[in-house]
Amino acid sequence: MGILGRYNGDRWAVYHADAFEFLAIIFALWQLDRTACIPGDNRPATIDRLTARVDGFIGDFPGKAVPTADQTDSRTQDVSWRELKQNFLAIEIYTSGSTGEPKPISKTMRQLEEELQSLETLWPSEPEAVIATVTHQHLYGLTFRLFWPFCTGRTFSRNLCEYPEDILRQASGWDRFSLISSPTHLRRLNDSLSWDKIADGCQYVLSAAAPLDRRDSLAVGELLQAPVREIYGSSETGAIAWRMQKNEAADALWQSLPGVQLSATVEGTLRVDFAYSDSVDPLILPDKVTFTSVDFFSLLGRVDRIVKIEGKRVSLAAIEHALLENSTLVEDVKALTIERQRVETAVVIQLTAEGNRVLADQGRKALIKGFKSELANEFEAVVLPRRWRFTDQIPYNPQGKISLESLQLMFEKEPVIWPKIIHQSVDGAQLLMECVAPAELAYFKGHFEEQPILPGIVQVHWAEAYGRQFLPLTGRFIRLEVIKFQKVIVPDQVLTITLKYDSEKMKLTFKYESDAGVHSSGRVCFE
Repeated sequence: MGILGRYNGDRWAVYHADAFEFLAIIFALWQLDRTACIPGDNRPATIDRLTARVDGFIGDFPGKAVPTADQTDSRTQDVSWRELKQNFLAIEIYTSGSTGEPKPISKTMRQLEEELQSLETLWPSEPEAVIATVTHQHLYGLTFRLFWPFCTGRTFSRNLCEYPEDILRQASGWDRFSLISSPTHLRRLNDSLSWDKIADGCQYVLSAAAPLDRRDSLAVGELLQAPVREIYGSSETGAIAWRMQKNEAADALWQSLPGVQLSATVEGTLRVDFAYSDSVDPLILPDKVTFTSVDFFSLLGRVDRIVKIEGKRVSLAAIEHALLENSTLVEDVKALTIERQRVETAVVIQLTAEGNRVLADQGRKALIKGFKSELANEFEAVVLPRRWRFTDQIPYNPQGKISLESLQLMFEKEPVIWPKIIHQSVDGAQLLMECVAPAELAYFKGHFEEQPILPGIVQVHWAEAYGRQFLPLTGRFIRLEVIKFQKVIVPDQVLTITLKYDSEKMKLTFKYESDAGVHSSGRVCFE
């Protein structure tokens, strides 16, 4: 506090990877009647935005932070701790607003304490150590990883568990522990690791940031032999509901935390009336819900443009705004999410004339790399767009609106209708091709369910197509001769295709072979 006391200003940005150092800075600021402004990251664009909102930077802000240790005086200072007022503005955190600009959210000391009391009422603390895979730079980690353990006298780890192996290593040092995590980490726990060595000590697992798939929840509970509790809330509200999945066909319902009153609006979104708020007005969250009874409900998805990618909250509008700042290349842009093996961010960009010149000169890969580099100043890598489409015109309808369906169609995968070529060689009128019949071929689907096989007509089609592409084949198809289909071709089979064209007779001979022998052969005749 001595060093910080030398600087003026009531609002200070705080970022530090070490949880203990971070908490020490927070307490020092509070004892000086100063508000801790807590960003989610320390990226250059974040620092630029904070500069106009704060009086100084503390922690890991390259070139910006004040020193937090006095190198000339290492003596321990006696500190007379004083009680803070309930209306003291303790923290300000930032979350993605619907317009794309980070939205500041303030919390008083009373709000923080009442939320912790609600948690303690529901789950009285036991003497376990708290380890985490989530950062304390967001409200979930701040509350469950730092504030709650500290206020209830529990040990917490100062270092983040970035990998499953870190969880094993940290947990093995304690007889009893709890894990504060997220769906991103929990769904990727490697079940081949020695979880049985720490399972006896796990008291519970907490998950938040996005709903955890029921199968993942049950799998984690089985691995660690502990209940998996999911937390629902927002930066504005704090934790307001929870659930725990069971071995049942349907997802478990969410139920409100003690002191929290929830209901549905006329529009079907969630209305929040709760004790730990300084506002007398209810807060409406952009989540569609359906209530089965008082305090029990299901979540049906969001209605705004804030999405969660791998548990990270991001504004699609913010991504659009950042790309539009490059006005020399981008005329218009729309961001969306698409669901493949995971939910991903995607963008459709209408380029300017200059943008199209860059695309033609440098290529698609270089253009995307440049856009990603610019976005990386503001956004974490996990939320950066993974799918990109460039178009002459964003698909607006006559009413000036864009349907989500029209954008999503632009990302539909083209059907795979050709083999993957490993090697090919042409010698006059003969083609020798080594290739693979990939499992994702459109022709395998529905032909047949028990054992997909490559239809004979497709083999003839490929022979003619590659003959026209690589050999001096001309003329119009008239008939097939001496066709034999001797062995079936199955998914991912490595094949050798041999084509010979007799230009005088205008006949193309083909043969499909593999280690299993000859699969098919015949002649295609032209005129």
